[in-house]
Amino acid sequence: MNCEELRTIVGAEPNSMNPEVLAHLESCQECTRYRQELQTMDQLIYRALAVDAPTEASTLREKRKSNTTGVWRMAASVFLTVLIGAMSLWLLTPRQSFAAEAIEHVTHEKFSLVRTSETVDEQRLEQILAVSRLRLKPGAARVSYAQSCTFRGQQVPHLVVQTEQGPVTALVVTDAPTQQPERFDEDGFQGEIVPAPRGVIVVLGNNVPVASVAKTLLDSLEY
Repeated sequence: MNCEELRTIVGAEPNSMNPEVLAHLESCQECTRYRQELQTMDQLIYRALAVDAPTEASTLREKRKSNTTGVWRMAASVFLTVLIGAMSLWLLTPRQSFAAEAIEHVTHEKFSLVRTSETVDEQRLEQILAVSRLRLKPGAARVSYAQSCTFRGQQVPHLVVQTEQGPVTALVVTDAPTQQPERFDEDGFQGEIVPAPRGVIVVLGNNVPVASVAKTLLDSLEY
């Protein structure tokens, strides 16, 4: 199990006891911290929902207690609203940039970044792209590796395109916010994030023509 798969599971169930989740947490401090943050947020929400108004002590103080109850309920409501808003913002704010997550993902599948003259079977490539409602024009690129991978909580085509200078990785993320083109150079990888008809395409590699591959995919992928 990789980090993206774990965060998808833990995002839905922070207290998951899935054996694969527990095994991954033993060797990944980043994911352990991510799970702890979600569990803490869950506890805060539980406490907010558990706020109870004080009971009436006697009929003589009924009116006073009624007013107090209203204040407590209003306070609990405001607190819960603010907490839920803060949690939503926290969950929606990316804790890593696209570039950092792409590099992390590629590092987990570094075995795919090899020079080779072999290419993926066309039928298999079509099946992987079809999951994201995509199609690559025949002969547009020499694809040596193709998998459907979990990235940012969704299944995306993970391709490796062979060039004269070496292999280039491409992640075709069809469900992503619109953004301006971006270049990055981190952890030994150079790459680009380019807007596409749906989502973005992230291309990266090491001293390879990522811009050329990005243009090829933009021109050849049918959305």
